[in-house]
Amino acid sequence: MVNPYFCYGIAFMVALLMYMTGWSELYPALSPALISFLVVSIIAHLLLGLRFRLSGLAKFTKLQFDASRAPWFVTVFLCCLWSAEFIYAGGIPLVMILLRMPYDYKLFGIPTLHVFIVTFSSFYTIFLFHLYLSSRSRQILFLYGLNLIAAILIFNRGMLLFNLSASATLFLAYKEGLSSRIIGWGIPAIIVILFFFGMLGTLRTAHESGTPYTNDGFLQTGGASNAFRNSGIPPEFFWAYIYTTSPLANLQQNVARNEPAPASFPTIARWLSNEVFFDFISKRINYLTGHARPEQKMIPGPFNAATVYSGSYSYLGWAGLIAMAIFILMVPVILVKLLPTGSPFFLTALALLNTMFLFMIFENTIRFTGLSFQLVYPLLLDAGVRRFPWVKRIFSLR
Repeated sequence: MVNPYFCYGIAFMVALLMYMTGWSELYPALSPALISFLVVSIIAHLLLGLRFRLSGLAKFTKLQFDASRAPWFVTVFLCCLWSAEFIYAGGIPLVMILLRMPYDYKLFGIPTLHVFIVTFSSFYTIFLFHLYLSSRSRQILFLYGLNLIAAILIFNRGMLLFNLSASATLFLAYKEGLSSRIIGWGIPAIIVILFFFGMLGTLRTAHESGTPYTNDGFLQTGGASNAFRNSGIPPEFFWAYIYTTSPLANLQQNVARNEPAPASFPTIARWLSNEVFFDFISKRINYLTGHARPEQKMIPGPFNAATVYSGSYSYLGWAGLIAMAIFILMVPVILVKLLPTGSPFFLTALALLNTMFLFMIFENTIRFTGLSFQLVYPLLLDAGVRRFPWVKRIFSLR
């Protein structure tokens, strides 16, 4: 049931519906042209999602698990890397925030190595969950939880949400769709996660400003309307609302107020570099060429996410939006061509791709190295499993 196309369609549909509540006074009205574009893209993804489902590519398959050895080696290796990061940072971020010690999350991590640690740790966490669903081993479940805690320790809410989202799509594939029991447990779980997400956000801002725990500041910054304030909804949920809908507001601002330069070969090349390539590559290209991503028009406040499309509009206008929409539709096809469906890492890669498509409502996850680069590991490890027996042993595969 769960596949990238459905994730995109559901995410954008939910965001549009939430936008219509008008809970933030900062938001402009969406133009008919933008609404039409988004609705067409949603319909296209839902139709392709149905075709993808009928193809059986998203069907859960059990991994051939070697019960004689649990994959402790990789977990220990990652624990050593995280320990090195904590030593480099002078402490564990979660503890530093709780103790109100000086901490800047933007500076956390060993340069260059941090990218590998975060991306491989997330990939491996999802693989462990697939391994657990295949084996039902409590030891594997313990390792999964141990690796999942890393996102909490470094206070990275995005990483935690990505890992939980990918795990959820794997679980739904395992259960072959939604059931009344899954819905009964899933809805409360989502509510708790969103509340926890807002609580962590308020906790971090309180730490940074040196003030007591309160949501008043964020409600004011986000322009919370009287309709929301009087709704009785706990203010922690306003974080989820803002994070889900503000990218659409920023996209509208960019479309309404930005005037892209005429299309040319250099402009198209820069669009490819900054909107399609991994951002760790594009940053170096920009440094060498002396260019930077165009400034995008945003709503007031610290809300700088603008969906997967805003950057493309800044380069090529509506042609950029259409080109990006077509490329997005092709991404799952490219993955299926590159990674055999029989690979032990295929479902892990598909779960990661589901997460990428789910969070396209927030940002361009194609260029975001922290998420999209994780797809490199299944490709490399699939080749390794077929050529080197020791790779199978490390990952407890037969």
